[in-house]
Amino acid sequence: MTIQELYDRIGGNYAEIISRLQMDAFVSRFITKFADDSSCHDTIAAWEAGDERGTFEAAHRAKGVCANLSLTKLANLSSDICEAMRPGNEELRARTDVDALVAELRDSHAAALAAIAEFTS
Repeated sequence: MTIQELYDRIGGNYAEIISRLQMDAFVSRFITKFADDSSCHDTIAAWEAGDERGTFEAAHRAKGVCANLSLTKLANLSSDICEAMRPGNEELRARTDVDALVAELRDSHAAALAAIAEFTS
């Protein structure tokens, strides 16, 4: 699997990341390190623990990490969770199915990690 195929598979934007990092070797190095980042796991764990502030903070970190790596699907999910959980956004939170967003984040993150593991093997 090529790095471009990996990005296509996990809902990333290869054109965006290659324009930023310029070389597949750099993209490969950083996407491999993504597996060690805990921000998506932390978002899920905080939500499951009922920690609204922790969910916001972890989702904010996940949004940044995923956006920097052009992992568009994960960045968008993290952003939606972050905005719904942002202090003062109670009206948005009431209109948002955060349970569904967190479930989709869990599934998409697991799929991304599996694809990255396959890419690196």
